Formats: sequence, C-alpha cells, structure tokens
Amino acid sequence: MLLRYLRANGFDRVPMPLGIEDGRETLSHIAGESGARGWAMVVPERGLRAMARLLREYHDATDGFLPPAGSRWAFHEGPPTPGQVICHGDFGPWNVVWRGGVPVGLVDFDFAEPGDPLLDIAYALEYVAPFCDDEEALRWRTYPRPPDRRGRIAAFADAYGVANTIGLVDAVIARQQLDVAHVRRLAELDIEPQRTWVEEGTLDQLAERVRWSTENRGLFE
Repeated sequence: MLLRYLRANGFDRVPMPLGIEDGRETLSHIAGESGARGWAMVVPERGLRAMARLLREYHDATDGFLPPAGSRWAFHEGPPTPGQVICHGDFGPWNVVWRGGVPVGLVDFDFAEPGDPLLDIAYALEYVAPFCDDEEALRWRTYPRPPDRRGRIAAFADAYGVANTIGLVDAVIARQQLDVAHVRRLAELDIEPQRTWVEEGTLDQLAERVRWSTENRGLFE
C-alpha cells in the first residue's frame, strides 16, 4: 500500500508492487548501484546533499498516507499522528539506488513506520557524517582523508531543510540506542538475521557505537 501511495503521490523512485504469491511480494527492479557501492556515493558533498534531498522528498510524499485498518508495523502500532511522517526506518546509503552518482531509487521498506522525521535524519547521519573513527572512515568507507564531520552534518541538514544542527548529535546517539532495542526485540521474536546477530555479539558492538559517539561528540559539534 505504501509503495503504491508514494508512486501515486509523485514519488516514483520506489519499486512498483507487481503482486503477491505464496506470501511473498514481487517488486519491480530499479536499475543502478546499491548495497556496498552506496558508501562511496555519499563521500562527495554532492552525493551527501542529494541523499538528504531524497529523504525530504520521500517524507513529503508520505503526507496523508493512512494504512488500512489492522496494518502492523515492525515497531509501531496505529496510523501516523500530526507531525509524523512514514519513516523509512533503514535510510542508509546501501538502500539508495544510485546512477551516475545521483540517487534514483529507494528500496527496503521492511522497517517503515510512522514517526518523527528526525528518526530517519539521525539514522542517516550516523552513516554519512560518519559516526565512526578516522581509521574506519578511511579504510572501510572510502574517504580519501578524515571527514569534516561538522561540515557534513551541516550540509545534510541544509539539504534536507533542517533549520540548524542543534540537537542532531543527541538525536543520532538516541537513534543508536534505539537500534540496540530494536535488534534485541527482533532477536527475542526469533527473527533473522537479528537472532544470529545477537548470538554473534552484535548487541555489544552496537553498545560500543553508542559509547564511541558519546565520548567523541566533540568531533561533531
């Protein structure tokens, strides 16, 4: 329902639902690069800003969406309340489809749910600021030099339309803490891959990310 509503509302950068068979939904393909290739796309400020604009356009397109009665979200119950949007819930570079360095699609709506737009903004900022040390940024996230984290947060906020960056670092840390709770809850429900993640120590890794962000907030403010 959400994907059809988005497309009908002018946001055509999501897959087209093609049908459901044996409980599995088939979606159309969006040509381009996604997954691990997305990390490199947000290193240039052009890609960073384009991703922020994509998020804003997606949020705007969800305005007015009302789920059918009885619909269930992964972590939420009921329809959106005033001021809420339908958050994507997993808005990282890997879930954006890129073509020529430009975002042309958005996929993976498993964790979509009503919420404050700041939840998606904070989630994205963790990965595009990024909230990790320089070694990880250089080795694993394709940055040619240590990132200007303050500048990148400001650029993302400006492109999305956030008035200022006050409170954004706190929002990212709170979102990281929420991720810990979400992974734990899904694991307790015996849902994969979260159950395996917990068995392999992912909760400790997520808690370490919260600790690092809290202790290094001076890099971002």
